[in-house]
Amino acid sequence: MIRRRYFFLLSGIYETLPRAELKAVLEVLDPSYRLIREYSRIVVAETLERAAKEVVYRTAYTKLVGEFLLKCETDEDTILKSIKQIDLKDFVDSDVEKIAVRGMRLDGVRLRKLELEASIGEHVLNMIPRLRVDLKRPDLTIIFVAQPELTVVGKLLEAKPKHFFDERIAGRRPFSLPSTMQPDFSRAMVNLARVEVGGRILDPFAGACGIVIEALLLGYETYGVELKDWIALGGLKNLKRYACGKEFMIVGDARKPMFRERLFDAIVTDPPYGRSTTIPDRSIKNLLTEFFEVAAELLVDHGRIVLAVPSELELTELIAGTGFKIRESHLARVHRSLTRRVVVLES
Repeated sequence: MIRRRYFFLLSGIYETLPRAELKAVLEVLDPSYRLIREYSRIVVAETLERAAKEVVYRTAYTKLVGEFLLKCETDEDTILKSIKQIDLKDFVDSDVEKIAVRGMRLDGVRLRKLELEASIGEHVLNMIPRLRVDLKRPDLTIIFVAQPELTVVGKLLEAKPKHFFDERIAGRRPFSLPSTMQPDFSRAMVNLARVEVGGRILDPFAGACGIVIEALLLGYETYGVELKDWIALGGLKNLKRYACGKEFMIVGDARKPMFRERLFDAIVTDPPYGRSTTIPDRSIKNLLTEFFEVAAELLVDHGRIVLAVPSELELTELIAGTGFKIRESHLARVHRSLTRRVVVLES
């Protein structure tokens, strides 16, 4: 198996979550991958081509992946000069006939993108005269991604399709709640659990089943539990729409598990909190304290819990004595009155 260097472009929507998700998925797809460098929204890693391509579709916040060619200062002359110093004949496969050059400018970079694309394309055609430009259906797309601190150039392998999550956003599901988590965030949480494909995941506060749906679509055996029967029925409608044939919901109390011990590889969940939810006779602290007491029994050794909580909630005291420790946490602003903290607990 040949490992090469690839660069991944991350979404800028959150500060740390996209990078953490990328690393988690690479750990699952290629445990022997090697992290090379991190440059703001660009991460360079050495991995298998199969894994590099699959990352784009499994993650929520990886926008594209390219085979790494070079990095240089973000300056038009420097970028073109750096490309001219490389023998592109080794970079362009013999079966490639049509090429395109695409550029991306991040964080206010003011390169003349179109002019630079044309200059790079002209250079490639001069070096390999048999090629021709086809911007609609190229066999090879050379891409440069320019950030203020540096520019990365390479061969585009995969890009996440536009509107990747649109069909499943909360407002378009058959059933939704005011507190419903969006599908990209749900998927990122599932990925942070680092469960091997085909593993078993539990969402004990399933609600409208957003996490359950994303976990099923990623190939996990997934169980959802919801306390309120009317919400469980709504979640079941969503499962029938997006995971037909795997629609299964349990009406039950997360604090009184109905599963055998050591059944799950991970628990991924968004417990109830916020103005639009109600927790009968319980605060979020009491609810989680009682849940953590039973959660350890449900997980395999070194199993993980990934959960979203309000940023102001201090989990350290809640997990004291449970055997769990905080592996990582990430802040994600939802709106003016709510910032979530995504926490990964490990037993």
